[in-house]
Order: sequence, then C-alpha cells, then structure tokens
Amino acid sequence: MGIKLLYIFFLLTLSSSQVPVGGQTDLDAVTRYRCPPCGCDHDHLFFHEAGTCPRCNMALVAVPMGITRKVDKGIAPYLATGMLGQLYTKLIYPIFSIGILLSLFLLLKGVRGRSLNIFLTLIILVLSLYGFKNQLFAVKYSLTNSYKSLFTPISFILLLGPLILFYVKSLTESPFKWKARYWAHFLPGGVMFLYYSILFVAPSDVKLQFMYSPFEVRFSHWEQAFTVLIAAVYLFYAHKLFTQWRKVNPIKDKKLNRWIHRFQIGFLVLLTCWGLQIFINYWIYDFGVATVSYNPLWLVMGIFLLWLGIEIISDIKYFLLSKNLLSSNGNHRYSDEELLHLKSKLDGLMDSSKMYMDPSLNLDTLAAAMKIHPKSLSAFLNNGLGKSFYEYVNAFRVEEVKERLADGSHRNFTIESIANQSGFKSKSSFNTAFRKYVSMTPREYMKQALKE
Repeated sequence: MGIKLLYIFFLLTLSSSQVPVGGQTDLDAVTRYRCPPCGCDHDHLFFHEAGTCPRCNMALVAVPMGITRKVDKGIAPYLATGMLGQLYTKLIYPIFSIGILLSLFLLLKGVRGRSLNIFLTLIILVLSLYGFKNQLFAVKYSLTNSYKSLFTPISFILLLGPLILFYVKSLTESPFKWKARYWAHFLPGGVMFLYYSILFVAPSDVKLQFMYSPFEVRFSHWEQAFTVLIAAVYLFYAHKLFTQWRKVNPIKDKKLNRWIHRFQIGFLVLLTCWGLQIFINYWIYDFGVATVSYNPLWLVMGIFLLWLGIEIISDIKYFLLSKNLLSSNGNHRYSDEELLHLKSKLDGLMDSSKMYMDPSLNLDTLAAAMKIHPKSLSAFLNNGLGKSFYEYVNAFRVEEVKERLADGSHRNFTIESIANQSGFKSKSSFNTAFRKYVSMTPREYMKQALKE
C-alpha cells in the first residue's frame, strides 16, 4: 500500500512539472509566453498566460515555434545576455565617444580655417549620438542609472538620408551651392528633435508612464524603421546622381570615384544589417525587444564608424574638407564649363603644336604655353584627369609611335629611333609606357599593324 501511494505521488509530481507555469523552461504544444530578450533576469523564463514581465514590466510575447523558434534561439543570446558585452567598453563606447567629440570639434573649430565638409561630419555625429544615446540606460553595460537619460534630445537619425545625398552631391557638383529649398529635407529630423525636447522637460511621472507604455517601445522602433527606409531611398538617389555624373563629366578623379563607391557600399551594408535587426524584432518579438538591446546593430555601427575614421586618416582631402574637384588658380575655383574649356585647350595644344614630341618638355613649359601657373596645371592633371604630367604626355607619345609603326614609310627606322622622334628620352621609359597603354610590346604591335 505504501509503495502504491509513493508511485501515485511520483506521477502527480511529474504531471505537475509539465503544467505551464511562470518560471518553467520546458516547452510543449501549449502556447507559452516570455519576456522579450531585453536583458532583465526574467527574460529566460516562460509563463502560461499573456501579460507583463514582473521584473521589467515589458509585455510578454508568445514563444515562437518551428523555424521562428530556431531563429529566436540563435539571436536571443546576443540580445539578452550580452554575448557582445565585452566589446562595449573596448570598442563600441570609445568609438561613439570619439565620433561625438571629433565631430563637435570640427564643427566648432574647423580645420585651420579651411572649408569643412559639414555633411560627412554630421553623418559621423548623427550615428555617434544615436548609438551613444542607446547606451545611456537600460542595457547591461549602461553608462548611467537614470531613466531620464532616455529622453535626452540627441536623436537625429532621420537626418541620415538627406546627409548621405548632400554629401555625394557636394562631391560631384563643382562648386556645390546650398539652396533654400534643401532645408525641407531636414524637416522630419527637426520635428523629431522637438518631440524629444518636449519629453525631456516633461515631469518625471510623465516620463515613467511614457517609458513603460507600449507606445514608447513601438515609437522608437518605427523611428528606426522609417530612418532605414528613407535612408535607403536617399542612398538610391545618391547612387543615381553619382552614376549620371560619371557619364556626363569627362573630367574624373579616380580616387574620388573609388571613395564614393566605397561610401555607398558601406552605407548599404549598414542599412541592410539595421533593417534585418528591425525585421527580426518585428517578426519574432512583435517589437518587444527594446532598441537599446540591439547589440549586433551597435557593433556594426561601431565598425562602420571605425572604417570611416580609417578612410579619413588615409586621405583627409576627400573627407573633412569640401573637395573642389579640380584645380584652383589662386583663390579662383573653376566651374565645370571652365574645366571643360581647359581640357579642350590643352588637348588642342598637344594636337596642333605636338609639344609632346619635345623630349625636354616639362610642366613649366606646358603651363607657360597654357598661360596658367604650373601648380594649377599639376592640380588640374592630377585631380581633374586623374593623371600625372608624364602619364598625360606619354599617352600622346605612344599614339604617335603607334601611327608611325603602322605606317609603311617608317620601315627603315628602328623602333628606338621612332620612340626618340616621338618624344621619349630612353628605351626603358618608352617600353614601360607602351606596354601600359597598348598591352603588348612595340614589335608585336608593329607586326600586327602591318598584317592588317
């Protein structure tokens, strides 16, 4: 009889352990609820009824099943327990802090009186401020314990899209001129600043009520979702503007081309990761995860800002300074029409007088013929045509050699003598230049031309 009672007691105990109650971590076919992975010490527990988390007061969400459950298991640890937490003090906090300080310093002080590219500086500031704001409170490694810091009006992410467009615009328009109608692009960011400013000065009880309301959680997520969507649209138009500029502008700076291309790809990666984070939060947790717990996003954003810093250090003239795409003569900045005129005049001078055939031709001589300063000509060639002086001149010399090699009347001349007559001083410089522009040796080209 005693054994039977023990057996019945064991079965009752076993069955009661399978009843979905708060704090149980096993799963069955019954719908369970849990606190979103917000970082509180209850976000790993399961509950049998919907409601709010007794710890953080967040709305409980249904435990996902199937493939959704697998995604939840994969990403939840990075949101809840802070698996990326070690990087906060070593990478994320320092980058956001340096980004804010550097941007403010440049905006206030400039760069030794020279023109500052305000758009890129503001991009760095906007990302740094937003990332920094989300580390102030309610995360495992938060910088402050005051919930009031959540309402600090330093969220300007709605400015991100327009800043991307106008930064590319400032690089591809020479000179770039600000127009009054451009301010309309920044109105959403201004409205958001006003909204946060009102909350910032609101009484403490209003702040608390707003902080725990479902509206606040969803509002912050929709702000991010709208930012990503609008930034993607602006990025598309920036790319379209850049593509049109490359087609219609014959004077190109190769380094500038490559930088704008990298800049667009970098932002595309950031916006993709950002959008994916928002989508997973909406799909699995019904926007239950607070944006402050977007640990993967802050890591990607920190790496993006670090990459921007490396690019700036590598070639500061395209980043912190408003780059006048082509040369300037004294304080005069050339317009696009003037630059096209310069190129036409220079090409015409080389074609008509064939100055390139003079082996002693140098930058000063060519600048004198152009009636401009040698430094202006050098800047025009390097920044406008993407070539050095010798690269520009040797291209004409190679074309002259090609014509003579293909002309039967020059068969009695050696290749070296033809090169000398075309302006090359040495055999080695000629061979190097010829291979660069023709991709074959002079003798191979001559045989091929004579056969044709």
